[in-house]
Amino acid sequence: MAEYITVDKISYEVRRNARRKRIAIGVDGEGQFFIASPQQTPRSELEALLRENGEDFRRRVMRGRAPESFAAHSYLEGEKFYFQGEQYPLRFAPPGKCPAFSFEGGEFICAGEAEKEEIASRFELWYRRWLSGAMRKELPPLCKKIGVGPLRVSLKNVRTLWGSCSSLNNITFSIRLALVPPPLREYVMIHELCHMIEMNHSDRFWNEVAKYCPDYAERRKELKRDGSKYKW
Repeated sequence: MAEYITVDKISYEVRRNARRKRIAIGVDGEGQFFIASPQQTPRSELEALLRENGEDFRRRVMRGRAPESFAAHSYLEGEKFYFQGEQYPLRFAPPGKCPAFSFEGGEFICAGEAEKEEIASRFELWYRRWLSGAMRKELPPLCKKIGVGPLRVSLKNVRTLWGSCSSLNNITFSIRLALVPPPLREYVMIHELCHMIEMNHSDRFWNEVAKYCPDYAERRKELKRDGSKYKW
């Protein structure tokens, strides 16, 4: 039976290990916050540590980037970037004859040869806009099916999480969901919506996910295996 501690309306899974010497706060690939500790550490001590350090840790996670996220895009002509699980080349076009950044004919089109940081920013804005439109179409039917309704949905350039759900029913999705295959995007949406029913990763939570995504285990495995390649 999993053990949880709730602090500041955030549920942390307690992961005890007899061989562990120190206490550490973390977040896994599913967005579950946890506190890892030696086997016999009193629950009160863990709770006190979370009250003192939990907010600062969550703030760093939400703005942090996993080291593997920075794989090396050079933003050169012909370099390929992911969109919905497929890779498409980057092309440059004369400025003034096309939008600053677009996706046409199976290519990402960038007006003019800009600096790397500027091109990366254009990718982020394009992915954000596309994902926002996709979410407006895809999320309401899932909300109706599951019987929940988030108070607010946000899209952020979060590289360490695919999504998160707060106890206030606010859901945040990573812009990187624009890059993954549609079935994986659907899994993440279902995952976060089910957190509005169970705010943890208990068996009851996974049973809820299975109701709406029977093959969630395969999709979850694929996301963990391939997730680090979906970046710009």
